[in-house]
Amino acid sequence: MYYVHKHAISLEYGGPEEGGWWYEHGIPTGFSFGPIEDEENAYAQSRALNELEYERREREEKYDFTSVLAKLGNHYAYTVEDFSTPVPYPSTRPHYE
Repeated sequence: MYYVHKHAISLEYGGPEEGGWWYEHGIPTGFSFGPIEDEENAYAQSRALNELEYERREREEKYDFTSVLAKLGNHYAYTVEDFSTPVPYPSTRPHYE
């Protein structure tokens, strides 16, 4: 079984290595649906929702997701998981190797 979860996303500063790097951080919004039995169908629905989100961003957001001012807006992403309760991601802060 698969579930599609909606997360509010932002870019977080990872560290100064290699000129600085960033990673995506997602917080569950409370919107999710499923279960979906077919994995391909779950990913197709996630892709369609993400496409609608990109279109919404183009119309409504003043700053691009990669802008340092992006936190002034709302950015979302839809993910496919095999668990019903959405959780923040990543589960641990990434580190540079």
